[in-house]
Amino acid sequence: MRKSLTLFFIGLNFSCLFINAKHDNSVDSLIKSFENSSVDSVRMKLAASIGQKLLDSDALTSMSYLQQAYNFMEQGAVYSSPDLPMSWFRCRLLNLISSASYRLGDVQKGLSYRLQLLDEARKSEYKEMEQIALGNLSSDHESQGNYTEALKYQSMSLQLALESGEPYTIGLALGNIGSVYGVMGQHDSALQYYSRSIPYLLKIESSKSAKFGALGWMMNNLGDIYYNAGNIDTAYYYYHLSRHHRLGKVIVYADLAKTMRKRNNIDSAFFYVNKSIKAGEENGFLDNLEYSYKLRSELQYDKGNYKNALEDYKKSIRIRDSIFNQENAKEMLRQSMQYEHRLSRVSDSISYVQKEAILTEKTEKQRIGLIAAAGCLILIVALAYSIHKGKKRSDELLLNILPQETAEELKQKGHADAKLINEATVLFTDFKGFTAFAEKLSPNDLVKDLNECFSTFDHIVERYGLEKIKTIGDSYMAAGGLPTPNESHASDTIKAAIEMRDYIETVKTKNVSENRRYFEVRLGIHTGPVVAGIVGIKKFQYDIWGDTVNIASRMESSGMSGKINVSEKTYSLTKDLFRFEARGEIEAKGKGKIRMYFVER
Repeated sequence: MRKSLTLFFIGLNFSCLFINAKHDNSVDSLIKSFENSSVDSVRMKLAASIGQKLLDSDALTSMSYLQQAYNFMEQGAVYSSPDLPMSWFRCRLLNLISSASYRLGDVQKGLSYRLQLLDEARKSEYKEMEQIALGNLSSDHESQGNYTEALKYQSMSLQLALESGEPYTIGLALGNIGSVYGVMGQHDSALQYYSRSIPYLLKIESSKSAKFGALGWMMNNLGDIYYNAGNIDTAYYYYHLSRHHRLGKVIVYADLAKTMRKRNNIDSAFFYVNKSIKAGEENGFLDNLEYSYKLRSELQYDKGNYKNALEDYKKSIRIRDSIFNQENAKEMLRQSMQYEHRLSRVSDSISYVQKEAILTEKTEKQRIGLIAAAGCLILIVALAYSIHKGKKRSDELLLNILPQETAEELKQKGHADAKLINEATVLFTDFKGFTAFAEKLSPNDLVKDLNECFSTFDHIVERYGLEKIKTIGDSYMAAGGLPTPNESHASDTIKAAIEMRDYIETVKTKNVSENRRYFEVRLGIHTGPVVAGIVGIKKFQYDIWGDTVNIASRMESSGMSGKINVSEKTYSLTKDLFRFEARGEIEAKGKGKIRMYFVER
């Protein structure tokens, strides 16, 4: 679990907002102003401010607004301020987008923006922003196990901090170096840097929240040192002190749960780990939840709840694989090395370009002579056909991963804006007992069976005008009413769900008659607002975010095999079109009690 505090720079060293402080800065007011404005520069600043304010509480929505601000900036919108230039705004925005990317688990996108920030900060000679970028890059490499790179970037950050003479930044940089040594298991070196950090953090007078947050983080790291040394009581003392850390709701509660388990106080351990997971789910701190789910899996196992233990363990593995894998680690090293060598290659690149220009000029003269020859018509026709064929193929591939409307926007503008869909209906499916099922099949047979089911689901979704969003393991996600809103999205989604359910029942009946294993499916549906847009740099993916998605997922997990479980909102839109069975209020994880209904027909 990462313990570096480089993300804590957000909102402290560049604390002024993107908009005039005299304005009403509540999120609802900013969103209303954003929707009502038609001036790109104003919308850019408002989107950035909204993204900044939502970063801690709703990373998904924050990213959608930050991405819109970035798109406005790339299209030429200008940030005007008597005190701060456009380059400052660009640095600030890159920092926020990179932070949101990491909280959503998009490591490579986050790294790309980190390196852009470092480049922009150095060009503009913003030392403080350069230090932020270096510290965050160190934290990124630490999370991927690239400890040599992490220490290198953190040492560069410390050097800039010492040059600035600012106690807070010096204390942070020293503490972060200690964090890397702590993760490496070199606890003596970690303790040395933590001890050096504390006097600087105690000097902070300008911001109590900054001091308490940083000191809280430091207490948490000291708790780790004592926990690893086997001194559980002292570890608990420091963990308890660290609760002031602003991201500590996830980290600290998990650490308190860990110490309670060590004391064999399983009930208290459950209490704290559930608070950790709740805080992480509500705020989008994906990278920290891997540890919390793994810990709760172990606690479930301790109590004999083996099914729940397996589910929590699967969640921890999904998060781990989405954040830490060899490809991410290699990509980080590749991009970092590419950036570091970029400046040293500039002069060689200029020389190369000059040589290429001379060669191109000679080649161009030869090409003109060739085109003037008798065979030029055949060449042109063949080239045109090749281009047409390649364009058609690329269009087909694009439409295979993006909705047509979004694909057209991407081709025309080079990007696609994130959109707020006021009302869409989201569908989740999941196969019961999939893990046990998978253990009995060969990989080829398992993939074959899944492919048959999901291919049928794809045809059903297309038939009812829904948009397939993605598959996650044995789960399938689709939505109605987007990217183009319509009035029938709720009923269309239920019709698709009924056909999916009936298909799985048909396959089950066939497999039972042949004495073969079979899938059983749960389906969940909820209707509400979502943010829709494209995520990713190398591999585009159309995705949706918002609490509506979370509730739809809870509808699925709170349902039963062979049943379609819908929320009260979906029920209210379709109660005259289908038969329902009222289930009353059901407890949904992280959402409290929600009124639910089973679709009969």
